[in-house]
Amino acid sequence: IPTVVDRFIQQAIAQSLTGIYDPTFSEHSYGFRQGRSAHDAVRKAQNYIREGYRWVVDIDLEKFFDRVNHDRLMSTLAERIQDRRLLKLIRSFLNSGV
Repeated sequence: IPTVVDRFIQQAIAQSLTGIYDPTFSEHSYGFRQGRSAHDAVRKAQNYIREGYRWVVDIDLEKFFDRVNHDRLMSTLAERIQDRRLLKLIRSFLNSGV
């Protein structure tokens, strides 16, 4: 169970990464995004069906980060994040396990 300090640090990291990456996400992405919810995604899917579309694709990336190559992830993050301390902190969370 993460401590209060761990959660505080995780939130600070999330806010930093959100500012960098959120503007690059698809407008059709709803998961874990500020101002968007699962209910919004369902409403959007219902609108598509009313517009005549026959398929709605739902992708859940929950297990992706359990299997992602940490070195490749860190390399990709380093392309946009200049703060080496932040990268080191992210790496430590990745290495900490569950």
